[in-house]
Amino acid sequence: MRAYELPTEDPLVRRPSVPGIAWVGVGLAIVGIALFLIGTPDGFLRKMDYVGAAVCHRRPSHSFTVDGRQLPLCQRCTGTFSGALMGILVHWGLLRRRRAMRFPHWTLMVPVVLFAAAWGLDGINSTTSDGQFGMLLQQFISRPEGVGVLGYAPQPWLRLLTGALMGMAMSIILVPAFNQSVWADAEDEPALRSWHELALLIAVELAMTGLILLLEGLPSRAALYALTITSVLGVVTMFTLLGAMMIVLVIPRLATARRWREAWIPLTWGVVFALVIVIGMDASRLWLTGTIDGVPGMD
Repeated sequence: MRAYELPTEDPLVRRPSVPGIAWVGVGLAIVGIALFLIGTPDGFLRKMDYVGAAVCHRRPSHSFTVDGRQLPLCQRCTGTFSGALMGILVHWGLLRRRRAMRFPHWTLMVPVVLFAAAWGLDGINSTTSDGQFGMLLQQFISRPEGVGVLGYAPQPWLRLLTGALMGMAMSIILVPAFNQSVWADAEDEPALRSWHELALLIAVELAMTGLILLLEGLPSRAALYALTITSVLGVVTMFTLLGAMMIVLVIPRLATARRWREAWIPLTWGVVFALVIVIGMDASRLWLTGTIDGVPGMD
């Protein structure tokens, strides 16, 4: 009679081991979140201000107010990061380009460059229209009060619009870059294929811009929380995706994901990257200026 043989473990069903770098990332993320929660003032909205302060000057004169409270980001940054979030969602949701790894055709990139240029130029004009820069410019160029170097007075709606289009431009670059970095089964096709799809993106950004302008100034707590969460989520999403890309570039063997749940290791490190940026920038800002609300001497 043949001796009974104990069944051996099937390597095909063996649960894969989790590399040590994953647990390091989880630990750092937990520590970073704890430091942020403990080190910032109480209150959800105030903590969101600290996220915004990592990327934005938060000048009251350049910011929207909803329900009597200043939003975490200025008008331009609200448009930029909310627009980037909307652009990412359109790519991965409406257009279903969750694997497309190629950048758009160069003809489609022309408007992207123009939107980025408009964002930069309007920012320069706005910066030189008031504050210390404005007074310095007045010594060399005669111009009406409140008019920037490009010859027009800054407008809140224009800051928001150029920001939204810049955010859209950032998403057009970020989505294929992330897809080709993280996914093992990335598809060799452009994330943005046609002028029709570009028009869809622009329409979404215009609709978002119009909605923000409608909600601005309303005595609505719901509107305040909606705009706060959207803009701050845009900041966190951008830094998380960038951080995930960076860890994969450093450790290419992590680029094995085919589903979102398999991408948790690079995404965890993306969260760590976002926390380092936010905590580091907040600490530097407080050390240099003593506040996260505006810039001393600018308002």
